[in-house]
Amino acid sequence: MTSPGIHSHTQPGQHGQAGRPGQQFRAIIANPSYRRLWGIGVTSTTMRWMETVALGIFVFELTGSPFWVAIVGFLRMVPMLLLSPTIGLIADRTNRKILLGSTMAVLSAVYVVMGLLVVTGLVELWHIMVGVTLSGVMWSTDFPVRRAMIGDAVGAGGIATAIGMDMATSNFSRVIGPLGAGAFLATLGVQAAYFTGAILFAIGSLLAFSLPYVAPVSKPGPRSGYFANLAEGLRHVRADRIIVVTLVITITMNVFGFPYQHMIPVIGAETLKVGPLLIGLLLATEGLGATTASLIIALKARPGGYTRIFAFGSVAFLVAILMFSISPSYWMALPALLIGGFSMAGFGTMQSIIIITSTPAAIRGRVLGVLAAMIGTGPFGALIVGVLAVRWSASSAVTAMAITGLVLTILPLAIWPAYLRSSVRPGESATGLVTEGER
Repeated sequence: MTSPGIHSHTQPGQHGQAGRPGQQFRAIIANPSYRRLWGIGVTSTTMRWMETVALGIFVFELTGSPFWVAIVGFLRMVPMLLLSPTIGLIADRTNRKILLGSTMAVLSAVYVVMGLLVVTGLVELWHIMVGVTLSGVMWSTDFPVRRAMIGDAVGAGGIATAIGMDMATSNFSRVIGPLGAGAFLATLGVQAAYFTGAILFAIGSLLAFSLPYVAPVSKPGPRSGYFANLAEGLRHVRADRIIVVTLVITITMNVFGFPYQHMIPVIGAETLKVGPLLIGLLLATEGLGATTASLIIALKARPGGYTRIFAFGSVAFLVAILMFSISPSYWMALPALLIGGFSMAGFGTMQSIIIITSTPAAIRGRVLGVLAAMIGTGPFGALIVGVLAVRWSASSAVTAMAITGLVLTILPLAIWPAYLRSSVRPGESATGLVTEGER
């Protein structure tokens, strides 16, 4: 099934088999709906990474405790765990552009309020916690709403290129966002990050509302209700071993891998002895590696290699984070994060592509909602790394998390080795692993 509104702008050839990379790239760039969705992703992810660094440094300076830094990370991520399946169901049944545009408009207003609280000197820790929780609600819409809309806009044959390009620019925002945060904190203060966020979210809202009308992808039957529709998405997940393994590794990466990002401001200040600008450069370096890898994936990845890119990227990322955590100097930590970003792109890009290409359009929002919920397990990792950082140190906490993540990532690949030989066929609903020899 397709969405009538968005697909009216799909370019010729995007629904068929993948053509040459250059042709596919030009066709997707020519799609006006994709360009708007791409722009929304750039504006929102730039603010996400600016906020991650700016608030990490600000809260650590305010409290002197890595635990409170971790709590802020927890509150940013927990809405994904709690709300994503519900948002995915709503996204399948309502006008997605209204849902996306309204969310970003509300967040723009929230960031104006937060900036004014800082300027007037009235900001307190609880204000920051409320603000990051509301921003977490916005991240809950990205997978089940915006990325589902990308799948609708470009068709099955263009998904790998479209998501790869989206991830490349999103990862480039991980260069701009942290550097901007470091520069703002070193000069104008955290209020500059908040006001910048208000502008970026306002732009994203305008882009969302300028999309063509998007009719609901599916409509309820006479006996369908909330739980029945949600169960339909969960049944599809359980029946597809490609999706199951992908979600297992996703949970591991978000609980034991990505929480290290909350500790970068602490490690930078305590272990590496650098200021806000160089701390921002650490995350920017990771973003540079991720941008480069995402562009390569967008142009070169083919269905037969999706799961291998995902699995090997996950393992390499965790190894790089382990190297970062034991780096004795800033200049050794930088290349570790560059490699980590390059590897992480394999995980992050293929994660969405595997799920989208394995799921019928009619339930895509619900299944992407399940994926977002698995990503939403990250808050537990943020709490764990925060507690360990208080008891040991931030560097030791990240070391322990990376080692645990490596073991738990390799384990399902050892149990289901056919995953590495599987081929995800765009446009079809996979019902199990399709190995090289079975095609």
